[in-house]
Amino acid sequence: MKQARPLVGWMMAVMWVACNSAPATQKASFGRDVVASAYGEALTWDSLAQRIPNDLSLEDSAAFAERVIDRWMREHVMLAQAKANLERERDQLEQALEAYRRSLLINTYETRYVESRLDATVTDKEIQDYYDAQEELFTLHDHAVRVLYVHLPDPQAEAQIRGAAWTKRDQRAWKAEVEQLTEWMVLADSVSIPAMERWCIEHGAIHHLDHEAWWTLGELTDEVPLSLYRVEDQIQRTTPLSFSAENRLYFVRFLDHGLKGKTAPLEFARDQITELVLQGRRQELLEALRDTLFQEAWAQGDLRREKL
Repeated sequence: MKQARPLVGWMMAVMWVACNSAPATQKASFGRDVVASAYGEALTWDSLAQRIPNDLSLEDSAAFAERVIDRWMREHVMLAQAKANLERERDQLEQALEAYRRSLLINTYETRYVESRLDATVTDKEIQDYYDAQEELFTLHDHAVRVLYVHLPDPQAEAQIRGAAWTKRDQRAWKAEVEQLTEWMVLADSVSIPAMERWCIEHGAIHHLDHEAWWTLGELTDEVPLSLYRVEDQIQRTTPLSFSAENRLYFVRFLDHGLKGKTAPLEFARDQITELVLQGRRQELLEALRDTLFQEAWAQGDLRREKL
């Protein structure tokens, strides 16, 4: 871990860079407070110091400071040119900037207000009720699956690549390993899944064993090179699927599914529903805030208007 640089030493380094990078005719104009100027605006040492990361070495700080100064001056050159050449659009630009400033202020206040008051707990009953009432929102655009998968290098292919023998004894031992893995996949319970996890670690296998997670079929095929014939039949099968591709062995077990064009299973849609419920709560808080503040402003005489 780098030791923090002494502030005095760093400032001396930065002052040396700034003074030695300025033309000789300008050095006298820089005092203890200003490191650079452009079109009447000044970059102070304090402002420069705030832009330098604290974890840099003395040498890196000096180089970083030089880049900051150069970028600051170049930016002001472009800003001066923009002002000079956009005089006709100045009023329009000022209005746009003011509108953005107001919008930023309001949005920041509203966000802080809502997040400080938002109840972020969404119960199972609320999720179920929303799902039942808005079922049409959750039509699947791809097949959805809960799945376990394991894949690893084919040990027989690896042996051949190394020029090693693959004996009948090796074949019997590997067959027993595969049978055990397949049995665990069929069970897919609180005992077999941890056992599979240990097996995968021991064999250096890539695996996904979260039996509660949902995938779209497209997401799964990005990870596992499935080539499914009659897809709907395949994802509804209950027995493990095994195949080889590019000298790797793949083992896949589909646990549950939702078919494309049908309503998504509740658990597949759970996160989406939770966010929709929270969005509704945020909107309710915002509308209540805006209405309350508006009514208070009228009552206090802060608002006036003429009838049309």
